[in-house]
Amino acid sequence: MVNLNIGISHYKVGNYADARVHLEQSLRHGIKIHWLRRQCFANIALGNVHRLQMTYESARRHLHTAYAQAQELEYPSEEALALEFLGDVYRDEGQYADALRFYARAMAIAEKQAPEGDIVMEVHRRRGECLTAQKNAEAAIPEFERALELARVQGDRFEEGATLREMARAVLDLGDPASARRWLDASVTILDDIGARHEHGISLMASAELALSETETGASAAIRRERLDAAWRDATAALDRMLQVDVSWWTEQARHLVGRVGRLRAARARAERSDRRRRSDGYEPGDIIIHASRCIRDLLQITDMFATSSEPVLITGETGTGKELFARRVHENSERTGPLVTVNVAAIPETMFEREFFGHVRGAFSGADRDGEGFAARANGGTLFLDEIGDLPLAVQPKLLRLLQEGTYQAIGDPTERRTDIRLVAATNADLNRRVAEERFREDLWYRLRILELDLPPIRDRREDILPLLRHFLCTAARRHVDLSDYFDLPSLEAAERWDWPGNVREIAMVAHRAQVARQSGAPVHFELEGRDTCERLLLSDGRPAAMAAAAGATVGITESLPSDRERARIRRTLDECHGSRSLAAARLGIGRSTLYRRMEKLGIPTRKS
Repeated sequence: MVNLNIGISHYKVGNYADARVHLEQSLRHGIKIHWLRRQCFANIALGNVHRLQMTYESARRHLHTAYAQAQELEYPSEEALALEFLGDVYRDEGQYADALRFYARAMAIAEKQAPEGDIVMEVHRRRGECLTAQKNAEAAIPEFERALELARVQGDRFEEGATLREMARAVLDLGDPASARRWLDASVTILDDIGARHEHGISLMASAELALSETETGASAAIRRERLDAAWRDATAALDRMLQVDVSWWTEQARHLVGRVGRLRAARARAERSDRRRRSDGYEPGDIIIHASRCIRDLLQITDMFATSSEPVLITGETGTGKELFARRVHENSERTGPLVTVNVAAIPETMFEREFFGHVRGAFSGADRDGEGFAARANGGTLFLDEIGDLPLAVQPKLLRLLQEGTYQAIGDPTERRTDIRLVAATNADLNRRVAEERFREDLWYRLRILELDLPPIRDRREDILPLLRHFLCTAARRHVDLSDYFDLPSLEAAERWDWPGNVREIAMVAHRAQVARQSGAPVHFELEGRDTCERLLLSDGRPAAMAAAAGATVGITESLPSDRERARIRRTLDECHGSRSLAAARLGIGRSTLYRRMEKLGIPTRKS
């Protein structure tokens, strides 16, 4: 009985794997001691779980066995329940006529036993669903009304929430979207309150679908935008629920819905940007994350799902991959009304971190002539973004953990406990696992931060993003719309796509700004980048002769900032490759010939051929 009840509780909230473990254990106990009654109950519950997981043949096997056992035991309620769930199998398979026959048999038995009981209530809802699917919404409405009445009498909020959703679908077919919206919102609220994850996810998907239809009938652009954003919130929340339930069919349905809404939002954003461009010659991309790669698109979907949660988010990735942009997106797509407070942990001296983070009271230390508000207080109601969390002083880490778990902290010099409501987003390019092993980072804090994790890939793993990012930063630097061909020739762009970009997005931004500086000065765009291996180089050019740079009085090349020994080695190597030609070497290095001679003299390289 205990295993049976635990199993039923699990499947009510959508824990189907755990439900099967307990129900199979219950069935094994019943078989072991030849207790037919318990076997019957367990087979009914297992049949329903298999049906919910869409393993229909296993569902039929358990339910037919349960029906035969109920007949042998002369248990009419269990007979009716087995017939009801068999009807559900056929309904889920789209065989509505067969489903209605099973429901009729179940209803005939149940009405004799308990005319206002739970089986009668459930069968009314199921018959309504079949009738709605058969495009007979008018006949479905009375079935739903009776089911809803019985659910409220019995206090069955699970059935109430599910019935409200199905009623919404029926009245929508009858052309009443206002009632559909009212009932769907009530369904979502009830099923969320009781933790029925699977049914809640289904209601969220129905709500998102309704919001999509509402975008087509909105009276104004603002209303259409609001409904599309509501569809996105519901769809991403539904996907989160279905991932927890872990039924692949439902997960794929939710993913498809998220993708559909996401494409509509992207189209809306493109249209709005196009409209802004028509009204202004300036480049105003807004707060967006430039990408063309699927991996970033998937990460953005996950980011928006995480935004609706209150749990911490840990963003990992190499330097320059855009961790702060993703942190900002988490905050802006959340429901938090407070500010985003950004803190670079590595920039704060260890001796000052606790004071900066938690604040202080007047007189707490020498020079504290007034109260000081810390980051924890400033971020109240909003989001605290801690960049380079791996550099957080070890002494402060337990206090941050306490803040995350309890929402409390103490300012320096104040014995009174303070409270704050923050959502933490942390970022790092460090290997926190190694730092935990080295006892430089607390293991309990690490696990607390990793509840929701985003790992941003480097540019070398998403090369399709390189040219869109380069164009974006060129437009930003020029403050207008420009083309890549205005700055770089085709061989340079092809080479840029093959380059690993060790500095990631930040390095691409640097290249764009340097190219714009060269263009503004009238000089050719011609300079060279060096990879992690000093033998690797990337030459970027607009195709014009580099010697024009000297004539224009401009030098565009990274050799100016190289350490002397590396610069000396590079110049010697370039001269060898150019067979001693100073003119060719200067062109390849992206500097004028006179500049090359001055550098050679400074570095002790003979300026005349031997």
